[in-house]
Amino acid sequence: MLLFGIAVILMAFYTVWQYFRNSPTIKIDNHKITFNKNEYLISDIKKVYLTGKMPFKYLITFPMEGTRIKFKDNSVKYFFNDMYQNSWEIKYFLQKVVIEKGEFSKPENNKIDPKLIRFIKTEDFKGNQWTSLRGISLWGLILFVLFMVFSKGKVPTNINFWIVFLTFGFFWFYFNSWLMHYFSLDKEFLIIKNHNLIWKQDIYKISNIKEVTFETQGKMPNCLRVIENNFKEKLYPAGTLTDGKWIEFKLKLEKNGVKVRNECVYEE
Repeated sequence: MLLFGIAVILMAFYTVWQYFRNSPTIKIDNHKITFNKNEYLISDIKKVYLTGKMPFKYLITFPMEGTRIKFKDNSVKYFFNDMYQNSWEIKYFLQKVVIEKGEFSKPENNKIDPKLIRFIKTEDFKGNQWTSLRGISLWGLILFVLFMVFSKGKVPTNINFWIVFLTFGFFWFYFNSWLMHYFSLDKEFLIIKNHNLIWKQDIYKISNIKEVTFETQGKMPNCLRVIENNFKEKLYPAGTLTDGKWIEFKLKLEKNGVKVRNECVYEE
């Protein structure tokens, strides 16, 4: 137990250290870019890969969405989207100043008024939550607990029991529901909806989408990552979609002119 405890403590320090190494302080202007104390001239940048999976070094190296910058001396620097709140601004700056050789300007607001899609006809890409693993996990546990509570014929009156029950129930409902997005599409808009959180809705104009990615992380279900032209992005787990639905969705997106990176769904 002592050795195990020491290993856990060492692992905790190693994790913090590795995440610190993989998230250097980045400063950038029209002349130079700095990673912690390592300074490079903008003119020395040879190639920039703004999207894609990059090697995140931990106990093992695993892929994480990020950016790769290669310099003329063949040195390479990475930064990862999840490590920075404003990674999209750095990417947008690199796009405008380094790749397009232009001036940096604040990107336009891409927020869409829900009134624009009120009467449009869309094609839905969704599964059945009642037969999916996520849906069964969500409702199966809730119904089982309710059955155990009320099967004795006496309703618990302890206030602490109900606080714990309702708190856990809310967490379990929201967590599993967040894993069950689905997608609606027409020629002009991509709409992200949720099976249970029906008030949540994100709307993207097709022309504002740079690319989308089908990916998975750890034990999460297959997810859709939407990357806008200004490099803002968001991840949407969709645990109810079958592989067949994902492929149908991919073909429809590509038909509408959206670039798709398929990193997790098998295509025959």
